[in-house]
Amino acid sequence: MCDIKSEIKQLNTEIIFAHDSHYDISQTGLIKPNESPNGNIIYHLYSTGEITFQKGGSAYMQRSEFTLLSDIRNYHDLGLKFPKRADDGSTYAILTEEECNKFREQMCELIKKVT
Repeated sequence: MCDIKSEIKQLNTEIIFAHDSHYDISQTGLIKPNESPNGNIIYHLYSTGEITFQKGGSAYMQRSEFTLLSDIRNYHDLGLKFPKRADDGSTYAILTEEECNKFREQMCELIKKVT
């Protein structure tokens, strides 16, 4: 069980690092408030495994958020904590679509090991 705990911690660290590399002030920042709302799409990976997307630019966090993939069954077993807090108490990271899918798949693999 100790090995799986280190794998979970490592994944959590990787997700936070990826988020930090894309957040507001980074050179590859995904949030571009001066762009038109259709200028880019922002993806969130939640600690539940849910992936959502919404318009970026000046509309970010002011319009609807759409679910791309829903929660992963037994996500609680991982206990992941990401940098941003959602209204429902879950946490999320701002990532590219590709990163969201990659990390979600890793979450699924870890859940298989835990359960």
